[in-house]
Amino acid sequence: MHTGPSRDKRMPRWMMIVLAAFSVLFVLGAVFGKTPQPQQEQPVAAKSADRSTSSTPTSSPAAPSADRVTEVVDAGTIKVTGPGGEKVVRILGLTTPPTTNGCFATETVSWAKNTLDGQEVVIRSVSDEAGVALASVGLVNGGDYATTALKAGYAKFASRAVEKSVGTALQAAEDTARAAGNGLWGPPCFGKIDTPPTSVAPPQQPVAPPVTRAEPTTKKSTPPPAAAEPDPPKTVSYANCDAVRAAGAAPLYAGQPGYSRKLDRDGDGVACEPKR
Repeated sequence: MHTGPSRDKRMPRWMMIVLAAFSVLFVLGAVFGKTPQPQQEQPVAAKSADRSTSSTPTSSPAAPSADRVTEVVDAGTIKVTGPGGEKVVRILGLTTPPTTNGCFATETVSWAKNTLDGQEVVIRSVSDEAGVALASVGLVNGGDYATTALKAGYAKFASRAVEKSVGTALQAAEDTARAAGNGLWGPPCFGKIDTPPTSVAPPQQPVAPPVTRAEPTTKKSTPPPAAAEPDPPKTVSYANCDAVRAAGAAPLYAGQPGYSRKLDRDGDGVACEPKR
């Protein structure tokens, strides 16, 4: 039996590689693949509704409008005019001194007029009772009016209708004023605003005892004794020269006691001359 050259019946190498790659892809697709679901067609009405919803702009709440203060009744009540007309606003969170006889009332009203009169404010209304709005008042140039008034000591904190978050800030402002003795927390009110101020007597200064100054001890000089005045001359007269000689006064010169012209016979001013 004749045998020819043997033929290699194995697959080519490249084909084996291609089949292996397809096998790996098939396995991965079976494990991780997800059969796509057919997309359902939305009704026309739903599509149009979606379009209308997406095209409608979302409206944000309107910002509060600014009103102008026309009158300051007291530090806690004002009159304003604005887009909504004229209204009276009672400021939220404040108790102010009575304007008739309250302690620190004059200073409080004066400060409120300087701060608010003619100014633009932002009213955030809480309630409306008999035409009076209970509201918080913000200054257009920044800041909250109630917080400013409490911190400066022109009002006391009132918690009526005040939210907890707002009330915490207002209470802190009052605590700051009380600790510093600002405004109505200082003399003469000391936080009592419902009665007229009482005059506070100034503290008495201690009176210093009078200073006694010692007189300088100067030694007084004793004046010398006055000189004894001479006795007035005695009137002497002699009857004659014998008497002069007997008295031992001869001769006598003019001007001496006892001299006389009758004793001076020759008139030369010498009486009772010695005999020659």
